[in-house]
Amino acid sequence: MVYQICTNCVLDTNDPRIHFDEHGVCDQCSDYSTNVEPNLDWNVKKVEFDAIIKKIKDDGRNRDFDCLLGMSGGVDSSYMLHLAVKELGLRPLVFHVDGGWNSELAVNNIQVMVDKLGLDLYTEVINWEEMKTFQLALFKAGVPSLDVAQDHAFVGTLYKFAEKYKIKNILNGYNMSSEFCSYPLKYYYFGTDMKYVNDIRSQFCDNPMKTYPWSSVFNHKFYLKYIKGVRLVQLLTYFPYDKEKAKAMLQKEYGWYPYPQKHFESRFTKFFESYWLPERFGFDPRRVQ
Repeated sequence: MVYQICTNCVLDTNDPRIHFDEHGVCDQCSDYSTNVEPNLDWNVKKVEFDAIIKKIKDDGRNRDFDCLLGMSGGVDSSYMLHLAVKELGLRPLVFHVDGGWNSELAVNNIQVMVDKLGLDLYTEVINWEEMKTFQLALFKAGVPSLDVAQDHAFVGTLYKFAEKYKIKNILNGYNMSSEFCSYPLKYYYFGTDMKYVNDIRSQFCDNPMKTYPWSSVFNHKFYLKYIKGVRLVQLLTYFPYDKEKAKAMLQKEYGWYPYPQKHFESRFTKFFESYWLPERFGFDPRRVQ
């Protein structure tokens, strides 16, 4: 492929599926301007937002928690926790998955948030021998998507908590402000594709991984969604979320500290995105971020 970069953003042909229009604008920019921007009527979204918050509170009536929120210590999950508790009056079960690679900054950010908000933190510690052998198997397989082991553990634990505590609403930090552009599937493959995972494990992993929180696509895309009625709620998509203002507020109110780069709360993800992908595969995730 002849090298080309979008005339409107920094995405380029390192994404093998990218394509450009006659003006050199990439498909992700075109998708945003055509399908997203025309529908950003914040007055309409406010009506939807209020209805969703009411539904969450109704679903959680007479329960200890009305929603579930996974905490990484990053700006999106931290701001979402502040929003849920201080501004919306929700009662989230706050949990964190410790995969063995937390940075000290992540631990600090999580702790200052839950302490100042007066919340309990539920922590799931992944069996280190299982995590280690799974990650080593991914290295041996030579695949780009090294973060599958962590991502799968996070997703699996998320739905495990939802089912255990019979929580119907999971707060998700996705936001169009900073996450609209998608990563190439070539480098960020689905972590819950069990056929893919089991093929790698069968060749390179001799650990039976009996305690690892497995969750298949069928489990969380069909069973929990349509049978159990569990749904993801993307709170930050219902208003013009400004990440820089959110960082400033969190620092002032909670003593929270920003990371040097997105996803650097995990030392393993830091290695994956700042060395493994750029050096071995020639893909720099910062273009998407």
